Amino acid sequence: VKITVISSTFNKLFSLVVLCSLFVHGIAHAKINREVHTLHHYHFSVPVGLESKVEFWKKVYSEYSTDHYIVHDMNDLSIVYDVFYIKNGSKMSNRSRERRLNRFKKKYRKLLLQIARTKDPLSLKGDAKRVYNLVKPNFKRASRNIRVQVGQKDRFRAGIERSGSYQNRINGIFSKAGLPLELTVLPHVESSFQVNAYSSAGAAGIWQFTRGTGRLFMRVGYDVDERRDPILSTIAASKLLKLNFETLRSWPLAITAYNHGTQGIKRAKKRYGTNIVDVVNGYRSRTFGFASKNFYAEFLAALYVVKNSDKHFPGIVLQKPLNIASITIKDFIHINSIMKHFNMTREDIAKFNPALRRPVISGQKRIPKNFMLQAPKNRIANMKDFYQAIPENERYKNQIRSNWYTVRRGDTLSGVASRFKTSVNKLYSHNNLSHRNKIYIGQVLRLPPRKGDVRNFYRTIRKNSKPYVGDTAIYKVR
Repeated sequence: VKITVISSTFNKLFSLVVLCSLFVHGIAHAKINREVHTLHHYHFSVPVGLESKVEFWKKVYSEYSTDHYIVHDMNDLSIVYDVFYIKNGSKMSNRSRERRLNRFKKKYRKLLLQIARTKDPLSLKGDAKRVYNLVKPNFKRASRNIRVQVGQKDRFRAGIERSGSYQNRINGIFSKAGLPLELTVLPHVESSFQVNAYSSAGAAGIWQFTRGTGRLFMRVGYDVDERRDPILSTIAASKLLKLNFETLRSWPLAITAYNHGTQGIKRAKKRYGTNIVDVVNGYRSRTFGFASKNFYAEFLAALYVVKNSDKHFPGIVLQKPLNIASITIKDFIHINSIMKHFNMTREDIAKFNPALRRPVISGQKRIPKNFMLQAPKNRIANMKDFYQAIPENERYKNQIRSNWYTVRRGDTLSGVASRFKTSVNKLYSHNNLSHRNKIYIGQVLRLPPRKGDVRNFYRTIRKNSKPYVGDTAIYKVR
């Protein structure tokens, strides 16, 4: 393990950068206060009071890789205690990494408490003296605010490279919506443009929509999850950001609301106004934590790094834009029919249609009606002709029914029975329920098979049981 320690010289330089930013952006701040926020344009300068946060995130995105661990104060990002370098640290198991990070935090927590007990600051030497000069005066509070941030330079570079596949189309969508093109850097903050990104909170895709918010603008279900499609989710993101702005009348607040939620930022605005620095420093809420407080600063830092990508990532080459043809299908179609008549492999269909979930790709479900099917344009010139070649007996009016159902709010057994054309007694029987049992939200019910369902289901499974390339990499079954 190689450890690189931040010296007092580095911290002095860091402070100097912040002071310079204060000077440079002082005039810009006055400008922002008078600037009229419009839907189409906003001058995304760094406001006074946010400089240290933006500078910190610039370094995270452009200087430190995922093998670097930055030990800092979570409230004052100008206080950086140390930067540890661990070779191949990004490949460590979560448990091993967590143990290592806890040791880093414990070291500085112990040092801060030691300084707090010291009666004569002049007696401090080495790290203790350096930390004393960084933090003073509240050392006990600082000992509770230690956080470790993993560097992102390699991931950010890879995200810029990936963005080449979609950036032109994303820019076109935001231009059509009349939104500032600067907003299109948000996927760098959210996902590093990883199409198959999933968060621990269940957010998905390059724009990291949660299920609840995603359903306001897209189809999110068992067979299709449009959050995973870069283009469809971009259209949704443009609608959400536009709605946020129309509600809050401030782009810094609208962007923060993208992370925190519109209602929470409405409450913050009511109390602290539209100044993002006042909101970040003053607003208190159980859910308005480190991520929400730093989201706008991360956006500004990402905007700077993307605009200066040649400087920070010499020789970077963006992926070529995807040349895609599409057609909205008017029937339920099995993936085998698309493979046969469009001359596409299962991997091709999965790659160009990331919204299709595993049950559809594996053949357990049909591609749903009104789905926008996408394919490489250089191989399929006229998708309409290919689609018309699919015979009537391979076009269906209904989806293949699932063998189970997850109970949602407002469901009743009689309602579930009616929806799936079965009886309440059969549901009782197939789920070992008595008439005294009540169903609950999240409960998984087995559905009685309809005539022919079992035979057709297992025939499909046998037909499509072979694993295929990219299966585990592309799909995450939850």
